[in-house]
Amino acid sequence: MLRNSYQRIAAELRKRIDAGTVESGSLLPTERELQGEFEASRSTVRRALAHLVESGYAQSVPNRGVVAGRANLSRRTGNVALIDSGSYVLRVMGMRFAERLRDEGMYLVHLGGSVEYPTEYALQTALDNDFSGAIVWPYRSFPDNEFISRAAGQLPIVSLDHRLEGAETDLVTFDHETAAADATTRLIAQGCRRIAVTGMMDALEITHQRFRGYMRAMFAHGLQPQPRDFVFCMTSGTTDPDPYPLESRLRKPDRPDGLLVLQDFLVPPAVEAALRCGLSLPHDLKVTALGDDIDLTVDGVGLTAIAFDWDSMADEAFRLLLDRIANPNQPARTRIVPHRLIVRGLCGAPREAWTPAPERLSGFGGDLPVPRSRYQYTSRWDVQGDSATDSILK
Repeated sequence: MLRNSYQRIAAELRKRIDAGTVESGSLLPTERELQGEFEASRSTVRRALAHLVESGYAQSVPNRGVVAGRANLSRRTGNVALIDSGSYVLRVMGMRFAERLRDEGMYLVHLGGSVEYPTEYALQTALDNDFSGAIVWPYRSFPDNEFISRAAGQLPIVSLDHRLEGAETDLVTFDHETAAADATTRLIAQGCRRIAVTGMMDALEITHQRFRGYMRAMFAHGLQPQPRDFVFCMTSGTTDPDPYPLESRLRKPDRPDGLLVLQDFLVPPAVEAALRCGLSLPHDLKVTALGDDIDLTVDGVGLTAIAFDWDSMADEAFRLLLDRIANPNQPARTRIVPHRLIVRGLCGAPREAWTPAPERLSGFGGDLPVPRSRYQYTSRWDVQGDSATDSILK
């Protein structure tokens, strides 16, 4: 009979640890017992046990043997996975993470992330290659929860912005409900009484928190939201925004006078829809958005938006990751980092109310490795010409 390879022995022992058959802190079978069970040589068994220790599944305890449970994960490769969809924000944060990890003698490896290459695939790659940890921007509402839970038990993970469904991991996020309430309240302060909401509506928790913030602000100021003013243009799995619901609503006699966009990358199609309807911004329609990571103007007037403090998110995520690697068995933690409203003219605010030097306050500080996307419209925007939204998802 062929002997088992060390990889097969190690894989079987990992399954037992994951399933709880061998509890964390318990001694694994002795080398002699494993030799008999797997009909393997002593050297093969030793190599399998060493592989378990190196991959963080077990600890070698002097005078006791090999104990199940994650060891100090600094023994792994030193590679940290960045699992994300490659947006502007994440490209900049990736550079910041890479610089910080390099100072610690570690390396950031971008494993990508898309509908075609799900989070599960990227996490499996990190596990297969003994990565020390992962920084994950989750983008799937319904992942394989069983796999995610198992992966989070083997790999230190910090989630960015929203929770990784299926597991309790460290999380760095924003108060999205309050952010949306702040942006909506600004429209109300500028005289808006019928405020529509657009953008992407999906199953992510933070999207619903933002919608809740919009509703909270409306009710707090005695305004009644109307279902016909919920004019979302994207949902999970779609690749291009559909401007029809918003454009159709803006052509009605009782059209809204204010518009909250839940995600800044969907402001360009919203602005284009308004301009196609012949509306003047901000005279006919006042606009605010969540996210200040695009540079958009209409007739030179900028967008009022919630600026999320991405630098604080990167700093906090880095600290949590290093602590998680050093102390893998502590409870999951959540950190809330700041946001602020950047006031510009498209919300209808007078010039004296605009935020001074907004470029110093928005998103990231210092030199940026990639620029923000820029969209410049005029009231005479050529509605027959090329759409500025052609590149919003790139």
